[in-house]
Amino acid sequence: MPASQTLEINSLDDLGSLDEKGSPVKSRLKDCKSALSLFNTLRRADEQSSLNRARVDAMFDGSNPYDQGRLNSSGQGLTTNLNFGEAQRLLDISLSAYVDLYSSLERLVEVKGTEGEPAEIKDKEEIVAEEITHLLRSWPEFHSNYLRLCTTFIKHGVSLAYFDTPEDWKFRVGGFADILIPRQTPSSENLIDVAIGRREYHLHELFSFIKNPDAAKKVGWDVAEVKRVIMKNVSTAGRAGSRDYTDWEYVQAELKNNDIHTGHQNPTVSVLHFWVREMDGTVSHYICAENEPKEFMYQKLSRYKSAQQAFVLFTYGVGSNGTYHSVRGLGHRIFNHVQTSNRLRCRMVDGAMLSSAVMIQPDSQRALDELGFTYYGAYAVLSPNVNIIEKAIPNLSNAVQPAIEDIANQLALNTDTVSTYGPQQSSPYRNQMQVATDIDVNTRLSGASLNLFYASWNRLLREVVSRVVKNRKNDPSINEFYERCENRGVEKSFVKSLDTDRTRIIRSIGNGSKAERSVALRELLGIAGSFDEVGRKNLTRDIVSTRVGHDLADRYAPDQMEPRPTIDNKIAFFENQQLSEGNPVPVVSNELHASHLQIHVPALMEIIEQLDNGSADPVQALPALQAFYQHIAETAQALAGDPASADLVADASQALQYAEEKINNTAKKVQKMQRDAGQGAPEGEQSQDVDLEAKLEEHQMKLDMAKQKAALDMELKQAKFDQEQAMRDAKNAMDLRTSQQ
Repeated sequence: MPASQTLEINSLDDLGSLDEKGSPVKSRLKDCKSALSLFNTLRRADEQSSLNRARVDAMFDGSNPYDQGRLNSSGQGLTTNLNFGEAQRLLDISLSAYVDLYSSLERLVEVKGTEGEPAEIKDKEEIVAEEITHLLRSWPEFHSNYLRLCTTFIKHGVSLAYFDTPEDWKFRVGGFADILIPRQTPSSENLIDVAIGRREYHLHELFSFIKNPDAAKKVGWDVAEVKRVIMKNVSTAGRAGSRDYTDWEYVQAELKNNDIHTGHQNPTVSVLHFWVREMDGTVSHYICAENEPKEFMYQKLSRYKSAQQAFVLFTYGVGSNGTYHSVRGLGHRIFNHVQTSNRLRCRMVDGAMLSSAVMIQPDSQRALDELGFTYYGAYAVLSPNVNIIEKAIPNLSNAVQPAIEDIANQLALNTDTVSTYGPQQSSPYRNQMQVATDIDVNTRLSGASLNLFYASWNRLLREVVSRVVKNRKNDPSINEFYERCENRGVEKSFVKSLDTDRTRIIRSIGNGSKAERSVALRELLGIAGSFDEVGRKNLTRDIVSTRVGHDLADRYAPDQMEPRPTIDNKIAFFENQQLSEGNPVPVVSNELHASHLQIHVPALMEIIEQLDNGSADPVQALPALQAFYQHIAETAQALAGDPASADLVADASQALQYAEEKINNTAKKVQKMQRDAGQGAPEGEQSQDVDLEAKLEEHQMKLDMAKQKAALDMELKQAKFDQEQAMRDAKNAMDLRTSQQ
């Protein structure tokens, strides 16, 4: 067994378990001395891993592939030594996908209320979710913390989100450079015996915890110890109190900042957070200074019911054996490939420079010292005793380029952010869906890493929402949150009654790819006719948001449940008056046909109902029925090509069927009335003329209705065919892309 693991296992003796009577101890962490011993042992066990992570960070930060000092000492100081930024490019591509996961969402979470009428709860839940999202995004550090969380998660495979205090909802982020846990710990927060977080606090931050000494003592702070630590670290000179330089990741960060040994910083205190799982499964929280602590600055036994309430770890995969330290990130996957690629490219640059140079061989040292060119107009004379050598230098470009291409292909296969199927390798004959996919194909995410990220992200935001709801401190941002909720009609009592255990994150459409989101929304558009009105509006808003963002979406598709009134509503109202008098009204192509149908169809059904109950005169109602029938049929025909209005067109078609039947019956009834009125006249030519004219009118009316019905049916069939064809094209494109990947 390695010595580091032996030390680590022995260090766990500092954690108690059972007392002499066999009962669980009240606190597994004995005292501050045991805590510091545990920290030092875990830190020594992590030194090699810290060195490896520092190398990966150096690669992403642009470190050269060769040691420049060694090149200089061996006389190769002019050798090309460049980092071509391939690793950073892959990181940027991967990071952009994770940024899309939350930037494409209008609401980050979904909350569940427990008080009120069912009809009101849904509206209040959406308001609270919107305000919580606003609270998070208005927090100045939220975006940077999220980016750091995802960057560490991608680079090293494990990242951390934790809370400074038991009450604060603003989480901090880090990685294994900021937290130490025992080796062989399974990938679950609830199975971590002890976790030690490391953080630098400014003095004013530390003082804010004991600003009110009496309140600080009640919640677990040792005011005297905090003051002692602040006084010890109050000096701003030098590097007193900072971490030692065996912490390779810390050194790497200082090197990048050009700050090693010379930096002048605000005074900070290195602080350790201890989260210890007790025998009953609860987690105790301790805080002490890293350098020469005397007592715990803070301690609270069984502060958390579970470790997830204190910290959440994000894992890029499950590793080789399901433990945290076996998980590897993007940096480990590409390290050797990128370093080799950088060296090959450096060789190729050296070869190009050598091939373009003139090879000269002096006969003696004196000839070398006197080497020079003398120019006479268009001629150049070389100094004597110098020979020009014909170069026998291999063409490194031809030798190196295939190797570089092969390494690039291997990188494409070994990462989750680069696909072997792309615009350069796809068929030149591509439909619209393939082109849209090719544009953004490099930002796809694997299902495994995405689901693991979402699982941790859900646990983190659930804890954030719980802390916001249960917060008892005088937090200005929380007070503003409740004020906004009350201004929108949501009482504070409703927010306090939320079932926070049922809080869920909202997953992004497209899994981090804008192209996949566009494809998914286009497929939904093909079946939008089966959605209700709210669903169609939400789909339209999502499509608009994909193009212009949620901030500008309200300009085109406002987020409101009630339909927005337009001038067409008023126009349709006046058209109803004309149609009720039997006057035909033309249909204009640029009007909002959906708004007109919503107003015309109820008016038509009202006339039919009046005829059924006998309250309308058939002679006066028949021209109105015919006028409404013709106008609604033409309007529905103009709207038939809109998939989002399929339900509205279907309702109009059903109303037209009722109207057609009612027109035929009413026409026959009017004819009978006319015949009855004509029975008093002498039999002869006048009676025959009346019957002939009535039959001709009836025949013409049926012919017009048949034409309008046939045209409407044709438009509906064409629209249905277009929708089905679009869905088939989308499915074929997705199948083709899946087969190519």
